[in-house]
Amino acid sequence: MPDFSVACWSVLLVLLFSVNAQARPPALVELLVNAPLTAPHVEFDPHTKAWLATDPLINVAIWSGALPPLHMGFEQDQFEGVTADYLNVVREATGLRMKIWRYATRAKAREALEQGQVDMVALHDVSEGQDGAITQSRPYLLNRKVIVRHIGETQLPSADLSGQRLAYVGDDTVGALLHKQYPNATLIQYSNHLNSLTSLVYDQADALWTDAITAEFLIRLLFSNDVYISGDALSTSADINFAVSDRQPQLLAAINSALDAISPADMMRITTRWGLSNNFVVEQPPLNLDAEQTAWLAAHRKVKVLVAGSYAPLTFFDDQDRLQGLGADLLKIVSQRTGLEFEIIGGNSLPYMIKQLEEGQAELIAAVSIGDLRLSPEQYTRPYLISPFVAVSRSGGQIKGLEDLKGKRLAVATGNPLSQWLARYHPEIIQIPVPTAVRGIELLSDGDVDASVHTRFGADYFIKHHFQQDLKIAAVIGPTPARVSMAVSADDLPLKSIINKVLLGIPPEELKTLSDRWRNHAAPAVSSSWNTYKDDVYKVVGVAIAFVLAFLVWNYYLQIQIKKRRSAELALSDQLAFSKTLIDGSPIALYVRDKAGRLAHCNRAYLEFLQTTPEEVIGKTLLDAGVISPQLSRQYQKIYQDTQHHGEPTFADLEIDVKGRQHRIYHWTLPYQSSAGEFSGVIGGWLDISEREQLMEQLQQALEAADEANDSKSIFLASMSHEIRTPISALIGLIEMLRVRGGTAQQIDENLTVAHQSAQSLLSLIGDILDLSKIEAGAMQPSPRPTQLGEQLRSIHKLFQVNAHNKGLRFDLLLKARDQQVIIDTLMLDQIVANLISNAIKFTQQGFVELSLKQLPNDAATGFGSYLIEVRDSGCGLNEQQKKAIFEPFVQVAPAATISGRSTGLGLSICTRVATLIDARLSVDSQPGKGSCFQLRFTAERSALAPALATIAAPTQTGRSLKILVVEDHAPNRLLLCQQIEYLGHRAVACDNGETALAEWKQAQPPFDLTITDCNMPHMDGYELTRQMRESEQSRALGAHPVFGLTAHAQSHIIQDCLDAGMTQCLFKPLGIEALTQHIGNVSAQVERRERASRVKGSELQKLKALAPEAYASLVNEFITTNGADGARLEQLRLDNEFEKMVSLAHKIKGGAQMAHAVEMVDACVALEASATLRDAAACDQQVKRILSAMQVLEEELLASL
Repeated sequence: MPDFSVACWSVLLVLLFSVNAQARPPALVELLVNAPLTAPHVEFDPHTKAWLATDPLINVAIWSGALPPLHMGFEQDQFEGVTADYLNVVREATGLRMKIWRYATRAKAREALEQGQVDMVALHDVSEGQDGAITQSRPYLLNRKVIVRHIGETQLPSADLSGQRLAYVGDDTVGALLHKQYPNATLIQYSNHLNSLTSLVYDQADALWTDAITAEFLIRLLFSNDVYISGDALSTSADINFAVSDRQPQLLAAINSALDAISPADMMRITTRWGLSNNFVVEQPPLNLDAEQTAWLAAHRKVKVLVAGSYAPLTFFDDQDRLQGLGADLLKIVSQRTGLEFEIIGGNSLPYMIKQLEEGQAELIAAVSIGDLRLSPEQYTRPYLISPFVAVSRSGGQIKGLEDLKGKRLAVATGNPLSQWLARYHPEIIQIPVPTAVRGIELLSDGDVDASVHTRFGADYFIKHHFQQDLKIAAVIGPTPARVSMAVSADDLPLKSIINKVLLGIPPEELKTLSDRWRNHAAPAVSSSWNTYKDDVYKVVGVAIAFVLAFLVWNYYLQIQIKKRRSAELALSDQLAFSKTLIDGSPIALYVRDKAGRLAHCNRAYLEFLQTTPEEVIGKTLLDAGVISPQLSRQYQKIYQDTQHHGEPTFADLEIDVKGRQHRIYHWTLPYQSSAGEFSGVIGGWLDISEREQLMEQLQQALEAADEANDSKSIFLASMSHEIRTPISALIGLIEMLRVRGGTAQQIDENLTVAHQSAQSLLSLIGDILDLSKIEAGAMQPSPRPTQLGEQLRSIHKLFQVNAHNKGLRFDLLLKARDQQVIIDTLMLDQIVANLISNAIKFTQQGFVELSLKQLPNDAATGFGSYLIEVRDSGCGLNEQQKKAIFEPFVQVAPAATISGRSTGLGLSICTRVATLIDARLSVDSQPGKGSCFQLRFTAERSALAPALATIAAPTQTGRSLKILVVEDHAPNRLLLCQQIEYLGHRAVACDNGETALAEWKQAQPPFDLTITDCNMPHMDGYELTRQMRESEQSRALGAHPVFGLTAHAQSHIIQDCLDAGMTQCLFKPLGIEALTQHIGNVSAQVERRERASRVKGSELQKLKALAPEAYASLVNEFITTNGADGARLEQLRLDNEFEKMVSLAHKIKGGAQMAHAVEMVDACVALEASATLRDAAACDQQVKRILSAMQVLEEELLASL
């Protein structure tokens, strides 16, 4: 169907059909094709072929009146519809030139054909017949005359429609024909099909006589929930063809040949395009009833059908007590195909309907789930609906499956085949029997059960229309879905076979259309059958009416009794309610005391504040009640007396202690007088301002902390400015001197040494900031490894000996640990100890520095050891304030002028946090002038493995020479990196921007082995360059080549940004030659292994051996073990004749054999699969022995390859 919405169709059709056909001269129109098809190849007879060679011009007639979808009539100057699409196929297949003329009416078009003004009429049906001047082509659409009725009707009309109002569209000729066929019907003529169908919807007609194509098209489009095709008319033939002038026999032959050449598939494409079923292309086959079925139909023209009135959407009665639902539609189809008349009998429940069926009160049940044990299997027809069973629960519930229903109530309709399955496999679920599934939904909605069993079809229907916000489908349950069918009585089994033949004849798309219509149809109210509950309703209504009458009489009597008192009581109640709300509901403590200070009244806030009850305080003074101290009681008593004496209110902030808890309150009192003008007491109250005072104090503290933080920030910025500018200034100055003056080799060497030291100082500062950022972000995690503590401390001692010697300090190392081999993060331990020793040497002007390792007492059986590393010095020492602040960031113990080096104050803060990461504790013991002792205590697991000490080799080329793409916008850095790469023996190709680099990378032959790119560049940065490289590799099915990101930013999130962009690794500037050697060496090794593996011939195992020799041995051992287990299991399966399992196991063994390139084993597995499939035991024996022998040979070969 053309892709228009229903609303657009409606508007267009209304506009179209509102135009009356008027007499007008013929007009030339355009052929508009909606379903273009490739013209079929046609073999014409010689006479027709000769005639076509003359290139004749064919005039085709149509008329103004629309007949959708054959002729849509949207535009007056266009011919559009199914007929237009067929005419286009004929035109393309024959090559004829055609002109299409529009006439005012069908009669005018036919008259023009008879008079020779046109050669053919495009739209014609066989019922119009042919005379001497007109011949008909073969039909291109199957059609028939039908009767359409309102969807609420369940009975077929009488054959002659006696007493019925019959609507039709057509001229007086059609009316005369219908009068002969239906003499007792009242005929109503309409000018268009839309109005005629609307007359049925609004009860202006009882039936409509029309053709099946137009009826199906308009019903599906506009009236699917209102009308239906009830059956065929008396004269049914109406196949659609072309009318051809008898003067054009060659034209008729050409048209017939073209129509014969159109394949059924192309015909279905045209009908499907216009929303028509395939029944109009392929004729529906007859039922082909046998003798028994024919005899049964002859003896049973009327069948009693039992239907459940509340089984929506399968069967239910609407508000006019008419049968509706999918089952009702299928009964109508069965009636149309068989001629049976159905008498509908309502049933309250499934047990009742089954009982009626068994007693012979009916022959058929319209809808029942297959599986009810009270019916034998041969009584069920084939299912017309298959839908899974589901558990419906409330939307707010936590039920997601049957496991969540343990101990809960589940409503199950009586006779549901799922009931026994639930009782067997889920006995812990409490089943609540209900007469129908709809009743279960009602109980669930009312909260009487926790879930209800229903079909997915029915559950979707009710949830969508009634409980969209309240209920949901929780889970699909049951081993098999619900299969809904009809059921016949045991004495009427031929009826079952008849219905089965009708159901088989319904096209799947038509059955789907029916089910979709009722899935989306407006739902009836969810309630049980009126016949079931009407007696109870009458009783309840009667009792309710009697109760209401009695209540009204009694209420009238009470009204008379209280009328005189109501006004006074109402005024008093208002006053009391106001007073109670004002006093008792106030969050401020309020009280009233008499002249003597006794408490007359208080509110709830007063009692809650003093943590007392009214019985303890009402009628007592504060001193008598004892809720506060006697001293405070006398103080408050004096305030009351002063207030009455002076007659003035008092206000004060006071302190009060209530049961050991101190409060600060804002207290006030004011005197009140009696009607005589004498002071009768005081009214007082207070507001607890303790929390406000605490908040003010906290606010002040926060302000002070913010000021301190701001000062710290200023100090840090000043320090960072100084620390960064100092080495940079030295670098710039030295480089400038070298550039301007040059110098001797010794001077140049000295200047480069100082420049290198300044650069290392700046790099150390950036590293400290980065470490602190990593720790705060949680990105630094320990990596424990076997460590020899003594060797590690000796290495650190040797590293700092030169620094200590240059300052004239004695640097001692003491090792007193028995178990020195432990598992710990070596790098983090080195970082802590090295920082402590560096600080000790820095802050010690003379004397010594000592590094010691001690083993603390511990239970050896635990496998862990406790250790203490101490760094002692004879430096300036720390006072108490410095010891508290020394481990905070950016804290320096002394001005920079007093020490030999500079410090940012980050080192010890980082050490403290790193120590926490490895479960260690760092502390300090120091006194001013007596030096310091930093202690690192930790517990580590002892290890029997001695760690391999890493050595840094001189930068040399590793592996093969690589082709490396360098992308850097900063020229000095780009030059330096290229020189480093070339120094390592590799070839560098430099680019200064991302766009150039991407083009160079795509065109490179051979391709680059590695890309090193700066992350931040103008235009296309390194992140975007990497993303585009990865997209290009993916589109060309290439493997991802290594990409290293290079950045100078010292933030912890930079690494993640690089990985997210697709980079292999993130490197930080400046990049030393040692680090560059390591990273490029890893890439070179990977490239070399891939090349070596690609040269290996043979099995996948041999390639793996070349690619990863360290993993080959373990894989071979696993392969041999698995083969041994599979072989043993294969022998057992053969002894047990488990053929299906042998097929599966042989397939598994074959996969491993293919990987090992074991041809003999693969062939044996294939043969075993075939033999086991045929269940040939002897052949299986032979192949199993063959497989086991091949396994032995393969095992020996693999062991020999190790």
